[in-house]
Parts: sequence; structure tokens; C-alpha cells
Amino acid sequence: MKKEIIKIILRLLIFILIAGLIFFFIFTSSNSKPFIKNIEVNESKRYEDKVVVNVEIGNPFAKFDKATWCLLTTNTEAISNSNDWVQAENGYCSFVVEAGNYKIFVKDKYGNISDTDSKNIEINKILSISLNKDIVYLYLGQEYAIKYDLTKIGNANANVTFESNDKSIVNVDENGKIKAVGFGTSKVTVKTDDNVTKDVLVYVSNLITKPKVDLSKPYIKCKQFSVEENTMLDNILFDRIDDAGYKTRAGVLAAARWLTLEFSYRVHYFYENGRLNNFAPYLKVDGEGRYYHRGLYLNESKFSEISNKFVGPSIWGCDLQNYTDWGPYVTGKYYPNGLDCSGFVTWALLNGGFDIGDIGAGTDNENFDLTDLGEKVNITNSLMSSGKVKAGDLIGLDGHMAILAGWDDKNYYVAESLNTTGGVVMTVVPRNKLVNNSIYKYIILMDNVYKEDGNYTEMW
Repeated sequence: MKKEIIKIILRLLIFILIAGLIFFFIFTSSNSKPFIKNIEVNESKRYEDKVVVNVEIGNPFAKFDKATWCLLTTNTEAISNSNDWVQAENGYCSFVVEAGNYKIFVKDKYGNISDTDSKNIEINKILSISLNKDIVYLYLGQEYAIKYDLTKIGNANANVTFESNDKSIVNVDENGKIKAVGFGTSKVTVKTDDNVTKDVLVYVSNLITKPKVDLSKPYIKCKQFSVEENTMLDNILFDRIDDAGYKTRAGVLAAARWLTLEFSYRVHYFYENGRLNNFAPYLKVDGEGRYYHRGLYLNESKFSEISNKFVGPSIWGCDLQNYTDWGPYVTGKYYPNGLDCSGFVTWALLNGGFDIGDIGAGTDNENFDLTDLGEKVNITNSLMSSGKVKAGDLIGLDGHMAILAGWDDKNYYVAESLNTTGGVVMTVVPRNKLVNNSIYKYIILMDNVYKEDGNYTEMW
């Protein structure tokens, strides 16, 4: 009897213990608050002005129903009744939000909400750095100021630093001013305080020099340049034109100035064998190296660009057979290929964005030529002081055409190719020597061709 009573009491105690434990777990589960384990703020790939906030949820007890919700809000007065609660999936909630100060709350199905002061995040973030140029081409000693924009949200710190990965080639100061101190390639890294970075690739080339009038530059030699060097030079030329403004007056000026001033070598004068649109007395079609080559004609890889030829092909600097008797040039003999006067002008126009055709220098009244592009005005003192003339206008006489490339207080500067100048050069003409000059008789005003000036300058 006594033993039976003891068994009953033990069973009752076990029942009470189990019931207590069940009650304890139910009570604690229904009253314990979920909590925030971790918060990540990441860039949004879809929205430039927003970020993605990922919230990882934790629970102190295993619930019978683990449903949990999150709220990211700036309004802490209406938390319970907010319609913006987001149900967690696999222990995470995600939000896409703009800049601002936010508090994050989590709750369970029982209405338990995490401490309202538990999490307070302020979203201030640099999302990206954009540069006006990812690649910069410099000559030795040249300086360039990096221009950048920051895409950010909130009041993120906009401080950036600059670092060159090879100081023997490029130095950069705290303001982002690059200076070329040696030949080669270097990266300059633009970096924010929170480690967002963007690299500028800097090429310092010995194939270009500081723009200056230099009549002692060496001539291009036959097959002197590799494919890579020709490509590099093309890229530098196009970069300068783009800076000035492609399809503008300044773009044509950039092409003419670059070939005569910045390129380290001189292009030979080659008397034309004829033009693509040939007419008497130019019956031999061989415009090779002339207007239809955008870039420089320095490597045989460019042969694929030639659509018509009579002799050749032959890149600049390599011998090409001449088929016109004129002055020192004899039919059948070979001379280094290059550009004649109209070849240079049409080349500069094409590279600047104006394909006016393979036309001549005003020697024929019946056929379209360079003198037909704009208003032809005789050079006088009144014209030169009228304000009508701009750098980029054409200048010359019947049989010769050049580009007026700029002027200063003392001189006019003419980009041209002549046999008497030995090829493509920048000729200096004193101001008092332009009127009544034997070579320059008129100017072709080119506003109707260019229409836009671009980043125009009277001097380089």
C-alpha cells in the first residue's frame, strides 16, 4: 500500500514537472523577443542612389512557430501599427532604401518587438567613383589633373586620396595632379576613405613631345613603328581630338596641331599621284596615305584600309613610285611616302570629324576642291583684324592649301605640307609678313563647315 502511494506521488511529480517545463517553454517562447544578429549594407546593382540592407534574425528559444518580421523605419512612434513590416525568409529580411538614419526592429507572431534602441543605422555610403578618363596619354614632363565624380548616398565622407603604383613613371599630388617623370605605364589609384577605388591608366610615351615648333624633328623611317606603336599613336591622336571636340573646329585644329607639334617625327612630303576622284591631269588614282586614313599610316597592318591604289601599297616613310612629273619629282622614281598639301588638310579634316572627300588644293575651277568648302576671302590687314578669321580656317593660294593653326602677338602659325618645308610642319609667319605673302593669298572661312567651335583656342 505504501509503495503504491509513493509511485502515485512520483508519477504526479513527474507530470507536474513535465507540465511545468511545457508551460515554461510556451511562456518563454511567447514572451521572449527575437533579436538582430547582424546587419549588412551593400550597394544596389539596380539603383545608383540606394543601398540594400540585409538583417539577420536570431531567437533565444526554439519557437513552435518561428515566423518573424522586420521593420526598417525613421518613424519610431508607430511601430506596432506600421504596414511596412517585412516577413523574414530563412532568418533574413532585406530592404532597398535611400540615404537616412534608420532604426531596425524585429517581432514575432506573439507581438514581441525587439528593444527600440537596439539598432540605429545611418546610411552614408560612397557607391562608386567615375572618371572623365580611364586612360591618360602624356609626354615627358606633362601634367594632368584627374577629374572625378563620386556617386554617394547620405552624408558620406567625400575625401579621396591618390597613389601612383610606379613613382619612377608618374607622380601624383594630394589634389590628383599627375606629372609624367619617366617613360612607361603606371596606374594611379583614386581611393575613398571607405576603400572604394578606381584606377587611371597612364601611358608616358617617347613618341610624343611637348607641343612646339621644331623643324629639326627626324623624319619617319620605313617600317619604324610596330602595330602596337601605331595603335598607341592613333589612340593618343584620337584622345586629343576628343578632348577638343570631335566634329568641331577645335577637333580639326587638334589633329593638325598634334601631327605638326606633338608627334616626335616628321611626315615626308610626297607629291600626289592622283586622287580617288581623279580628273585631268590627275589620271592615276593613288590617294594612298591621304584623306581616307583616320589615324596614322605607319604600319603595314593598315594596308587593309586601302580601297583604291595604282602603285604600292607603301606606308609613310617607305618608298612609293611617283607617277607625276612636277619640279624635282620624276615619273617612275621612288620617294618616301607621306602627305602633300591637300593630303594633309583632308587628313586633318577627316580625323577631326569632317569627311569632305579626297579633293585638291584649288587648282581646278570645274571640279570640287578645298576652295569650295567656305567663303574665299583675300588676305588683307582689315580682314585679319575683323574678327572673322579663326584658327582652323584654311589658308593658301591656288595650288596650295594649309590650315591656319593659331596666332599670338608676334606670329601666325600655319600647319602645312610643302616640298620646300620638307614635309608636314608648323610654319611661323610674322604678323607683318602675312599680307602680300607669296604663298598665302586668301583664307577660306570655315564656319559653315564646322558649325561648332568645340573647345576652341587660338593657341595651343
